[in-house]
Amino acid sequence: MKKTILLVGLLFSAMTSCEVLNQTPESNFTPTNFYKNADDAKAAVSAVYDPLNSSNLYAQVMWILQDQATDDAEWGNGRSTANQPKNDLDKYTFTPATVTFQSIWSTVYSAINRANTVITRVPGIAMDESLKARYVAEAKFMRAFYYFTLVRLFGDVPIITAETTSLSNLNVARAPLNDVYTLIIQDFTEAETILPTTYSTADRGRATKGAAKAFLAKVYLTRQDWAKASAKAKEVMDLNAYDLWANFADAFLIANKNGKEAVFEMQALSGGFNEGSWMQGYMRPNFDRVNGISGFGDDPPTENLYRAYRADDKRRNVTLRLYSATSTPAAPASVLFPCYVYKYLDPTATGNGDGGNNYPIIRYPDVMLMYAEALNEQAANSADAYTMMNRIRNRAGLPNLTPNLSQAQFRDSVLLERRLELAFEGHRWYDLARTKKLIGAIKAQNPTIAIDEHHYLFPIPQTERDVNSQLTQNPGY
Repeated sequence: MKKTILLVGLLFSAMTSCEVLNQTPESNFTPTNFYKNADDAKAAVSAVYDPLNSSNLYAQVMWILQDQATDDAEWGNGRSTANQPKNDLDKYTFTPATVTFQSIWSTVYSAINRANTVITRVPGIAMDESLKARYVAEAKFMRAFYYFTLVRLFGDVPIITAETTSLSNLNVARAPLNDVYTLIIQDFTEAETILPTTYSTADRGRATKGAAKAFLAKVYLTRQDWAKASAKAKEVMDLNAYDLWANFADAFLIANKNGKEAVFEMQALSGGFNEGSWMQGYMRPNFDRVNGISGFGDDPPTENLYRAYRADDKRRNVTLRLYSATSTPAAPASVLFPCYVYKYLDPTATGNGDGGNNYPIIRYPDVMLMYAEALNEQAANSADAYTMMNRIRNRAGLPNLTPNLSQAQFRDSVLLERRLELAFEGHRWYDLARTKKLIGAIKAQNPTIAIDEHHYLFPIPQTERDVNSQLTQNPGY
């Protein structure tokens, strides 16, 4: 998708100076003079996608929640722990004042307002009706995506479906979880009926019918509505728009982004446009330089994760790189287990924030594993569930899964396969939370971490509660 960075759909104040200045300059965008044609509509929709590559979402902060707060990554063990918010997420010492939560909350609600603006204003534009319907469907898809992000992290959240046009009545109470999911399902369902299965090259990366169906499958999986989850995942597969690459590593080649495994990705554009990926910079260690540039060593993988891979699993050395004091480059002797994320390396990047790597928010193996999990929850020893698991395992160089597993054994096998296949793709925290295995997994990886039941939800940001007296706090905070 061509990245268009336009701050549209926001509240503009009117100019009310002396009479001679009481005209709106033609160069100023306002809600009344901007939404006039198809180009305006496209720019407004592009602005709904744009926050995905914000440092407050998938350019950094989301990794802290989705990876750092799990058994897949941990600070310390000889690494600096000076970044307090990251260390607090890692050790579960965060509070409602931890800035990470405010970063996500404010950015996501800003994005939701952009989506609401498109849904409100684009229908009034005189343009091709089918394209207009698609743009509105894209906005509804993204609104559902953003609300799904919020509800999984924070639980009950305010529902806002109208464009913000004034500073009045901004304090909105949290809506019950079921109401939020009703909106999410409604938006994704409306989107799937209109969105195309594929796009031309220029528009690849926009929301598709398959992406809407895949997110519905994930919503139903999260809600433990197993029949609907398996049905939606099967609909994705029946589109025949996706498949596995022959080699696991192929899925992460920059040349293959938006390829046959890509269901929905955060788009990155290298080349000095300030729209590149930060993953290859943040996740590479500071002693491993690319084009003379040091990395930051974020999301350092745990030995627990590294040892979870079999030695013959082809995914391990694509996903992770284990350095040593004698490797080239050499890791500092102070780092006890110098392992780092390797799957997002961009050897051509000329800056830490200029990688060409897309972030795979949903990859086709995720859909296959959701299908297998949902089938198993309906009945043990599903042949189709085993087929999905074995296709993924065989590509990784592993034998077929042991047959005739109990329902509980297969459940654990799917969770492990998701961990290994989708490591550092933003699924681990959600998977552990929805299966109620978060506490056990964190304790197994580091028994000194004081994690408790209330940590299955993150706290409502304190800064939001300071300005909105209607916001209640999650229990335990």
